[in-house]
Amino acid sequence: MRLCFHRYMEGNKPALRILLNERKLSPIDPFARNHLATQPGPEEPLPLLNGEVVTQCFTLPHHKKMSKTAWDELGGPEGHLRSQGFYIYRERRLIIAGSWLGLARQTELTKLSRVRVDIPNTMDSDWKIDVRKASAQMPPVVRERLRKIVERLQGTSKRTYQRRGRKLVSDEYLPLWNRIQKDGGIVYRPNVEHPSITGFAAALPEEFRHGFRTCINLLGSGLPIAALHADMLGGAEDVTSDERDFAELADSAEMAIRALLALSMTGSDVVRTLCSTEPFIHHKDAIRRLVEVMQQGEVS
Repeated sequence: MRLCFHRYMEGNKPALRILLNERKLSPIDPFARNHLATQPGPEEPLPLLNGEVVTQCFTLPHHKKMSKTAWDELGGPEGHLRSQGFYIYRERRLIIAGSWLGLARQTELTKLSRVRVDIPNTMDSDWKIDVRKASAQMPPVVRERLRKIVERLQGTSKRTYQRRGRKLVSDEYLPLWNRIQKDGGIVYRPNVEHPSITGFAAALPEEFRHGFRTCINLLGSGLPIAALHADMLGGAEDVTSDERDFAELADSAEMAIRALLALSMTGSDVVRTLCSTEPFIHHKDAIRRLVEVMQQGEVS
């Protein structure tokens, strides 16, 4: 009820109040319109013979920009993956929630995409709305409009993920993993040129270096793709990196700093490079202090 009638329950003077055990229920807005990070699109009217259909796209905030309680409530019992899609309203009452209506699959790419579709009661026969107002079938002209919306959303989401996933080769960014396109697929490999790895390899006796590189390659070949895929489908926001205290990373940081300074990089460039790189991105102050100490040691 909090979702089905949420538009009647919203505002300073709601048209509907629902009480449960004498407690007023609050509405659940599936578009999180009051959240500053929500990205609403423009309303797009589609005039038809028996009325006007109005659509509006919304991109929900990233889960890190919301409290866990708000995020879970927004996703509902089935989670965000199953809650994406069209939300169809008849006279502001929700009759279909979270479905692409056969126009697309529910994927991680579009997990944050939701589209509000408003139809008037003058179009019940066109939409074949049943007596219980629990289902509907789209007229062909509306289906074509919604198909174009889906294509647009998929294109935007794909470009966003491609920008995030593109391999960065700038000297100011040194990922621990390289994303490589190979034979029409995507391969992730440890970045053997990362200064922490090259620094450690350089400190090893010559006879151990080949074995070390072999271990790094083995690590890359053993990436648990199937498990990662299953976990991401179950809830991508729950999959995180294994963050470490800086005390556990200090040796790796020192090796990386030494390797970068050996390339004649300035201290500020070293700090900027490492502080944009996992796993040091969360320890900017500690990296800055360590660079200063190591530079002072070189001078003295």
